[in-house]
Amino acid sequence: MKMIRYAVSLVLAGVLLASCSSLLQPKENKVVSVAFSEDWKFQPGEGKDSLWMEPAYNDSAWATVSSKKPFTEQGQATQNGFAWYRKSVVLPDSLKSAIAEAGAFVLKLGRFASADEVYWNGTRVGKTSEFPPDYKGYSDQERNYFVKADSVKLETENLLAIKFHDGWGAGGFLDQSVLTIASAGTNDRLRMTVAVNDSDYVFLGDEPLSIGVSLQNLNSFALNGTLKVKITTDTYEAVKADSMAITIDGSALSEQEFTFRNPEPGFYRYTVTFERNGQTAAEKQFNLGYEPEKIESPIDAKADLKAFWDNNLKELAKVAPNYKLTLVPEYSKLDYDMYLVEMYSLDNELIRGYYGKPKRDGKFPVIVEYMGYGSGPYPPTQSWDGFAHFVLSIRGQALNKPTNRFGTWVTSGADSKEHYYYRGAFMDVVRAVDFVCSRPKVDASKIAVRGSSQGGALSFASAALDKRVKVAAPGIPFLSDYPDYFRIAPWPKSDFDTYMKEHPEATWEQVYEVLSYFDIKNLAQWITCPLYMGMGVQDNVCPPHTNFAAYNQVRSEKRWMACPDYGHSTSEAYWNASMKFIRETLEVD
Repeated sequence: MKMIRYAVSLVLAGVLLASCSSLLQPKENKVVSVAFSEDWKFQPGEGKDSLWMEPAYNDSAWATVSSKKPFTEQGQATQNGFAWYRKSVVLPDSLKSAIAEAGAFVLKLGRFASADEVYWNGTRVGKTSEFPPDYKGYSDQERNYFVKADSVKLETENLLAIKFHDGWGAGGFLDQSVLTIASAGTNDRLRMTVAVNDSDYVFLGDEPLSIGVSLQNLNSFALNGTLKVKITTDTYEAVKADSMAITIDGSALSEQEFTFRNPEPGFYRYTVTFERNGQTAAEKQFNLGYEPEKIESPIDAKADLKAFWDNNLKELAKVAPNYKLTLVPEYSKLDYDMYLVEMYSLDNELIRGYYGKPKRDGKFPVIVEYMGYGSGPYPPTQSWDGFAHFVLSIRGQALNKPTNRFGTWVTSGADSKEHYYYRGAFMDVVRAVDFVCSRPKVDASKIAVRGSSQGGALSFASAALDKRVKVAAPGIPFLSDYPDYFRIAPWPKSDFDTYMKEHPEATWEQVYEVLSYFDIKNLAQWITCPLYMGMGVQDNVCPPHTNFAAYNQVRSEKRWMACPDYGHSTSEAYWNASMKFIRETLEVD
């Protein structure tokens, strides 16, 4: 009988232990998620001196747009790249109670471009990237912003405002986005940060690629999961994977170090994830570099490359430029006059630009600036700096876009080197140098060229094809190392995929042969002037691998600056350093 009582006691003890255990298990909040309408108020402009984020502001005069398609398709535009969205939000009862229980909620905007600040009831609750002058490039990932419940109005309207900037004049909501608000769940209270153990994210010498990963658990209970670090080349080939099971105590921080020793020269894609319960709870993606000046991207120039460009220069010389200058009073300043310039280039193509002529007496060094692919027209914007300035619009673009006859520029005429768009565009950059040399106020012995993206490529081309250029400052250069480029980045490969579908007679071998004549990697070997290149380590439009494919062929004095957390952009630090480099090279005070 005692044995039976003992067995019953064990059973009761087990039941009690199980019951206590279930009581001790953390209860994860049930997430309630509600989607709202697609309608938003929209207004172009920066709103610097306004209260456009405030609930009390009257936005009745703003346009109404849908978040399910680009605002550009709805007759709207940015102003200097800036615009705002506003939306009034009334929370349903189910979401009110869930937010009150969770103590926080998440604003889910879907995919959004490019740099943004998000305001909830007048208070900034989220930010991605930076606005000019420290713009960090295009960013189009999903936007999810964590907001504490004490900022929500449960019984009245809430005001959600988004200020954004996109240098392309587009941006905003992408991919059929609708606003979703969700009560905060367990994973929403997990914060991942990654520290790269090199200030510019580009490692040199014997140092391994090294990162520190911190996971902060804001929940009151412990989280168990797996921390993973996956590394691939920039062409997505797997090279290393680390994984470790970790437990993060409630309201605690977990820190781990990961290293990658003896990598090959190049750039690497990192994906750091923390997984729990079969889901990705937190994730960071970023790029690192190692010894970029040792990247091997051999020249693939054809034997007649030099003869081809020498002949184009001769053909350009036969075209009378017939310079025409028209004063633009609204762009003129106290210290310089601004002119619209019209002139003829190769094949008698009319091209335009803006010329800032100093009003002071004497001769001045000059900066010729080349523009990005598809950029809107702009005049020189700097105040007096001792230089004359010329901003060129190459054929079919910017000031010349109203008469564009080339269609998609990057694929136009890709059937042959004689017909390809950049044959004329590269001659346009030489004609720009012709123009500034013709100006009485320009010291033709002190010519600098600069530009970013396409403008960076045109700076390489200008310095390679024209020895009158004495210094070049290309940023994030385009048009380089096409075979590798198309394996790394989605565009402009996507435009060439369309071209191939429309031209079934074409082959990739033929296309790459044509492009080799316009690959700045092949032209860079002719550069003899000093050069200072800037690049964004996170750039997936003109990837750093392709930047260095051209840079590594330059045999003259050269230097580079990496902007570590920048995408398709460069920092103000590079801008200032490159101007200093230009001044020192040209011996300008």
